[in-house]
Amino acid sequence: MPSLYLPELSSDKKIIAVEGEEFHHLINVKRTAIGELVKLNSGSGLMAEGKLTEIHKNSAVIEIIKIETFPFPERPFAIAFALIKNKHDELLIEKCTELGVTAFYPMLTDYSVRIPSKNTTQRFKRTALAAIKQCDNPWLPRINEPLSFKQAIEKIISEGWIPVLCSEKRPAKKISALPNNIKPCFIIGPEGGFSEAEFAFFNEKNIFQISICHHITRAETAAIAVAAQFQLF
Repeated sequence: MPSLYLPELSSDKKIIAVEGEEFHHLINVKRTAIGELVKLNSGSGLMAEGKLTEIHKNSAVIEIIKIETFPFPERPFAIAFALIKNKHDELLIEKCTELGVTAFYPMLTDYSVRIPSKNTTQRFKRTALAAIKQCDNPWLPRINEPLSFKQAIEKIISEGWIPVLCSEKRPAKKISALPNNIKPCFIIGPEGGFSEAEFAFFNEKNIFQISICHHITRAETAAIAVAAQFQLF
């Protein structure tokens, strides 16, 4: 069944129009015919099932059959990550969105291997959008603009998150050592790790540090692993 992102979806609507990219996806890519069922996702806690009733040149109409409201996750968590190369950061966004991450904070660190382009944030948003449609996640995560390392950490703290460093130095503490009521933002370093100056900053801020694996992993693997561990914690 095709899945569409329609942020204008609301609980009081009986019919809804589909235009633009979602129309193209529905009609030209999925070849959906009149009478077929479609999933609708607002990205803000509403999921619906509808039936395609009309197709026009640049739009379609869907009759809503049923709609369900999902509360915001009781245990939200975020991921801050250094930009990584070869689109591995898109894999990070995709898989962590599937695992329920509610916010992403891309960072530029001392050992970052690339700098953001003008369309980096939009590319990440498109990846997250495709992921929520694929896995029926009713909450689209917030993608923040890339910031310098210190700016990102300060923003994370100011927005009420508790930074938790996933350290390549493999500290003794695991994710099970976190308090149950914590609202964590897990910090993932670049392929070259964090610099000594950055570790000094973590120590200065008394940032909690955990180990997520016995081995050295790629950045995207570390992010996916900690997201999965937190969901089961």
